[in-house]
Amino acid sequence: MADVLKYHIILLPRDNYWGWVNAVREYGVRFSVSVTSQPENAIQFHRPQQVVSVVNLPGAYPSYGDVVQWLKSRAPEVALDVLNVSSPDELRQVLLERINSGLRFGPKEEETRAVGTGGSETGFRLLWPVDSPVKTQEFGANPHVYRRWGLPGHEGIDFRAPLNANVYACADGEVYQVHDGSGAHPYGIHVRIRHADGYKTIYAHLNQPLVHSGQYVRAGDLIGLADSTGNSAGSHLHLTLKKDGATASGLTSFPHDILDPTPFLFYPADRQTASLPEGTWPPNRCLVGLHGRVDGPMQEDDWNIVRTARIEAIKLNSQAASEDVENAWQINPDMFIMVQLSADFRSRVIRPPEFVRWVEYDVQRFYERGVRYFEIHNEPNLAPEGYGVSWRNGREFGEWLLETIGLLNPRFPEARFGWPGLAPGPTTGMRFDHQAFLESAGNLIEQMDWLGCHCFWQDETGMFSEQGGANYKFYRDNWPGKLLFITEFSNTATGVASSIKGDQYVKYYQHLREVPGIGAAFAFAVSAAVNFPYEVWRTEDGQPTAIAAKVGSRLF
Repeated sequence: MADVLKYHIILLPRDNYWGWVNAVREYGVRFSVSVTSQPENAIQFHRPQQVVSVVNLPGAYPSYGDVVQWLKSRAPEVALDVLNVSSPDELRQVLLERINSGLRFGPKEEETRAVGTGGSETGFRLLWPVDSPVKTQEFGANPHVYRRWGLPGHEGIDFRAPLNANVYACADGEVYQVHDGSGAHPYGIHVRIRHADGYKTIYAHLNQPLVHSGQYVRAGDLIGLADSTGNSAGSHLHLTLKKDGATASGLTSFPHDILDPTPFLFYPADRQTASLPEGTWPPNRCLVGLHGRVDGPMQEDDWNIVRTARIEAIKLNSQAASEDVENAWQINPDMFIMVQLSADFRSRVIRPPEFVRWVEYDVQRFYERGVRYFEIHNEPNLAPEGYGVSWRNGREFGEWLLETIGLLNPRFPEARFGWPGLAPGPTTGMRFDHQAFLESAGNLIEQMDWLGCHCFWQDETGMFSEQGGANYKFYRDNWPGKLLFITEFSNTATGVASSIKGDQYVKYYQHLREVPGIGAAFAFAVSAAVNFPYEVWRTEDGQPTAIAAKVGSRLF
């Protein structure tokens, strides 16, 4: 089930492509779905539980014949969700019905049931138990952890729920137990509700129950506040579903009558995923971006690269010249500009007031020229960038960041400040694992205007790996309502020709063009006085590499 949600993509006709994209925009943001017009891209992951929703319009894919049969023959393990519609307006109506039902594939679609994402045969349904749309651990996950308790895997679903977040009853029923967590119960403080037809739900790791035994509740009633009591490493809600006799009848492979809640869950239409803030960059078209000169103002040779590559967005650092804003808009009046704010964190504690004193002049000079997007700091999960000295984990950094934004906002009320990109990769002595860093920040990330993400790879396979160029998927899955920028990406390999890197960048930009919710992707970098010789788009004597020409010759 985790893979179904993680690898859902919609295949759209190339003809009138942006009309089709506009038709799926609300659905794509609501359910974090990618879009493409290329059948090859739709099945590139080849995951056994991947779902491809395909607009099955006759003649829409002339090079592929019957596109449904083509997809089945090339990727038989991928489940198909066939949309027999004749126009973008008809598609929009179908998808709006799904949104209103709270179900990704609608309540009565048999092909959806086949991959485990639809309703139940009995009609029993579970209302989503928290406000957040994010699940943090699926049913059956991590069998190596749960085997010690005689379970084939995780016996429920975990949902993102910060401290004291609301917890709601999933269905009508009677509260038959409110447990105070005594006796070192692994569920900690929890509530149990008995429903019709022998179904039961358990809501675990609460801070406070708000109901009592014998009380009758309706679906959606507030029954408790979330926490991390019992066997838990962080605040969340754990939901377990049971049905009397399910194990004995063979309805489940789990003991104790435990069922997978997934097919029963629906997200209510009146509890929508957070929409993007007004004035954010349109999420339906990821811009072709480039990171400016790494260590100083842009130079004329840099602007030549920007012109050649037909760059649509540029990220400047706080060392850039104020005039660089006007230079960018002279080349492209619609150029989107972001500025990264930074300071020297090496071996010293920098508090938010000191950081603000350091950068406020730079914010002002760019703000006065019309720049509104600012990335505060860079890769804070690295020791040279403050990790271990100014903060020890993502939560401490998030608190530092919110205090910093709080000091800047009164002076620059229209500015949009983002969570900075992190250094991806496994933990080392110099690095805090980026996913763990984000997870430890908890609900602090939700308070950012937007999120930054870094994606690096060394070969074409890595370009679409979740440990490489597709690192952004972790962000989209966990914060689907947040505008995302890939604030740095590159092929970092030393022995790969720049022409090959240029071809990869074109493919990468084109792929991202069809991913909802990504504002721009900034390739690293146009130039640098020192370091990064295998990533820059021009040498220090002004000679361009092949990357700019490759990107400039793209057909989109």
